[in-house]
Parts: sequence; structure tokens; C-alpha cells
Amino acid sequence: MWAAVAVGAAGIAVGVVARSLVKGRSESDGDGRHPEGWKAVTVLGDPAAFEQGGYDEPLQRLVEVLEVRVQLAPGDKGFEVHARVKDGADPAVFGDDDPEQALRAALRDAKQIVETGEVLRPVPRPHGERPTTLFGAVVDKAEDEAKGEGVL
Repeated sequence: MWAAVAVGAAGIAVGVVARSLVKGRSESDGDGRHPEGWKAVTVLGDPAAFEQGGYDEPLQRLVEVLEVRVQLAPGDKGFEVHARVKDGADPAVFGDDDPEQALRAALRDAKQIVETGEVLRPVPRPHGERPTTLFGAVVDKAEDEAKGEGVL
């Protein structure tokens, strides 16, 4: 029993240290927002497939208000899609969504469609249907803190 407690305490300590290192790194100068509003995603695949069929649904519905550019990723690691909202774009296109958040979600979904053929959605966690475990609690906390922004 004491061994399990020691392993659990060690796991918590490692998590706290890792979080402080990641948090410290994310507050560095290179991790801020792009000054011109560009967002980018690296896609594993052939850029010709992305350009030939036009944009998939996540980007297609926003294409009129976006500037999009596609370029090869460094080291033959697929291609990069860079996008930003045009100056003076009609905010009605985004509905009630924040334009930056909508663009981020559209890029992420387009990446998944090119790479896997579908948009992968996590199954909602079953509140109250599973016992809380140390690892499960950490994952739940990370999901709650991310608030749709992703987990660093």
C-alpha cells in the first residue's frame, strides 16, 4: 500500500514540475500571438491534395473572409497552411464565435480531414460514471483549463 502512495506522490511531483516548465516556456517571447494575426497548422500529406479539391468544409465556410497561403513544411514534413482573417471582414460570417477561435478550429479540423479523412471528436467524459483515478483527474483538469484552446 505504501508503495502505491509513494508512486502516486512521485507522479504528482513530476506533474507539478512538468507543468511549471511548460508554463514558463509558454510565457517566452516566441510563443505570443502573431502580430499580423496569422495562424498556422502543419499537415502531414501532399499539398496538391489540399489545393486540387479546394478547401474542406471547415475552411470553405470561412474562405471569403480569410487570406490563406500554403507552403511546404521544413524537412519534408508535409505542408503548412497559414491563414488570417482579412481586414474589414464581415463578422457575421463567424456568427457568435470569436473570429480567432473559429479560424483556429477550422484549421485544426481541416488538418484532421486531410490526414485522417474525418474530424475526430473526443467522446465526452462520462461524469459520475467512472471512479476518479489520479491520471483521470489530471486529464479532466487539463481539459477544463484548456477551455477549447488546446492543451500545451
